[in-house]
Amino acid sequence: MKLYVALGANLGHRKHNITQAIEALARRIGPCGGCSALYETKPQGFASEHLFLNAVAVFETNLPTAQLLDITQDIERSLGRTTKSHDGLHTDRTIDIDLLVYGRQIVQTDSLTLPHPQMTRRRFVLEPLAEIAPELVHPILGQTMAEWLNRLNRLDIARLDHADSCTLTAINRLLPQLSAHAATLNETDLMRLAQCPTTTVFLGRDEEGEIQAMATLSLMLIPTGVKAWIEDVVVDQNCRGRGYANSLLGHLIAEARRMGASSVNLTSKPERLAANHLYQSLGFKPRQTNVYRLPL
Repeated sequence: MKLYVALGANLGHRKHNITQAIEALARRIGPCGGCSALYETKPQGFASEHLFLNAVAVFETNLPTAQLLDITQDIERSLGRTTKSHDGLHTDRTIDIDLLVYGRQIVQTDSLTLPHPQMTRRRFVLEPLAEIAPELVHPILGQTMAEWLNRLNRLDIARLDHADSCTLTAINRLLPQLSAHAATLNETDLMRLAQCPTTTVFLGRDEEGEIQAMATLSLMLIPTGVKAWIEDVVVDQNCRGRGYANSLLGHLIAEARRMGASSVNLTSKPERLAANHLYQSLGFKPRQTNVYRLPL
């Protein structure tokens, strides 16, 4: 049967520790049938300055689950892990090995639950798992790992309606990724944006509640109708590839339609290939126009 195993390390030589764990598992439980790329992630559930490397590997084995658990814990100890997480308390570790899915088996004991009860809520598990087994169906909940990851990738999009220090910090983190010439905003700037009657700033939060995306929607009433402009679309560089920009733009287009705009417009430099491909996939048509800028 196929056994999917999550591996993580945030102390020592992280990549080496994961490689050593996979080799030890292959020797003791059965051949490794594949391994994901390594994903660098922030610690979840505790504070630490040490980032994790995470991966998921699949093995062919027929060993009983109790024996598999004993082997993984023995390998953890051999690679320098001295304490296990307990009662929701997590610490830095040289290696962490978790059993995720074992065929269609459902296990519920004091020491082991299969499928892993947190796997569909943990990005550091779902991303590498969906990479190597996108069509794997959750034995209890149904749906494939790719579908679970898509659910996790949904942004919580809301208008900027107040200025606080956390929001200000997040926006100032995004601005340099939007433009190398972007000025740092202060709380007064942010409040002015929040209260502007013609421009709305939309913020996108991930599953952890962190602001990872931003865009602005401006409406103009002119003789030819109401036109909407989308500007300052940015997704944090560590979160690209999750479909956040697509979700954010779809939300702004729907808002513009709801507010009676006759068209939605945006500008994009020709060299922004990924952005231009996204815009065209959403129905935006490139126009033969020149955009001039006069610095003042």
